[in-house]
Amino acid sequence: MKIDEILEQLLDVLHRETELYRGMSSVMDKEKNAAIQSELIALNEAGIEKENILAALGFLEDQRRELVTSLADHLNHPAQDLNLTVISQLVAEPFAGRMKQVSSDLSALLETLQVANQRNRQLFEHSLELLRGSFNLFNELRPSSPVYHRTGAIQNTPASGRCVCDEV
Repeated sequence: MKIDEILEQLLDVLHRETELYRGMSSVMDKEKNAAIQSELIALNEAGIEKENILAALGFLEDQRRELVTSLADHLNHPAQDLNLTVISQLVAEPFAGRMKQVSSDLSALLETLQVANQRNRQLFEHSLELLRGSFNLFNELRPSSPVYHRTGAIQNTPASGRCVCDEV
């Protein structure tokens, strides 16, 4: 395979990866909205969509690695040292400019995804803290030590405490 063909295929794979990452960004926004509105079904659907996107990205990543290895052989350069910036420096135009553009697009998109991922993580951690607080509240309202009688019956002491706020 010629170097131009490898570069075209690599650019095609990178463009498809970029589109999948854009889709992931959209799914993460859906996930955020579903979490805010406590919509379990929508959260599950978002999780399934993310898994499908990740599977497709894994397939494309395998293709990208193979293409980079082939390109490294043509350029007489170690494959592990090749990234989009290095490739853009080693190849001629118009491929160099296209590689720089794809690199820039991917970097910006990945940064956006990292911010969205961090935001969703904080949202889920906060939700988990609220659930733990509610669980602890209900746990404290439960009688602490049941009394066992000879007959085997359990007698609980009446619940103590009260909820001072009617909103959770």
